[in-house]
Amino acid sequence: MYTKKKAFVALLVSLCMAATLGLAGCSTNTSGYTQVDEQTLSDFSDRVEGYVNGVIGEEYETLWFSFTVNSLKTDTSFADYKAPSGKELVIANVTITNTFGTPIPFGIFDWFVRGQGSGEIWPLSPMNDSMMPEEFMLDDKETVTYNVVIEFSSDLVDPYFIYTEIDEKQSEFNSFRFVIK
Repeated sequence: MYTKKKAFVALLVSLCMAATLGLAGCSTNTSGYTQVDEQTLSDFSDRVEGYVNGVIGEEYETLWFSFTVNSLKTDTSFADYKAPSGKELVIANVTITNTFGTPIPFGIFDWFVRGQGSGEIWPLSPMNDSMMPEEFMLDDKETVTYNVVIEFSSDLVDPYFIYTEIDEKQSEFNSFRFVIK
């Protein structure tokens, strides 16, 4: 489940941090983030309100993988599913490549829609093979392309499609948002 992903990622990050500290001899960093994490955070010059404003078709690097939102569109149906009245679907086509060096767990629940005054709106469960599975293992250097489909209210103000990378303390680390409308 999603919790397994967090535990696996936390273990991998902890092992990498331990190896780094062992090579360095010691560290006085008490913030919970390594210097690499702090540098990564400062690398995004287009960060606004804690988010990187994403551009469709541009590749983004995270600690574990790179990804590209190839396309982002709204519709009232996808495959055999039709959104109920007053709802619409955002359909994001996403390519992901594992750059971490070992297999990593992945799934649809790192992606969501948020709008003004709303909480997270989560993806629909996969209906066919073109949709991202709820969870899967992404092998080292493996690249996959899937659709992420999320249903939201047609009157949602300022909706964004968002990917959020979670750190070892299970708090937001990097968030990338893409304008839907």
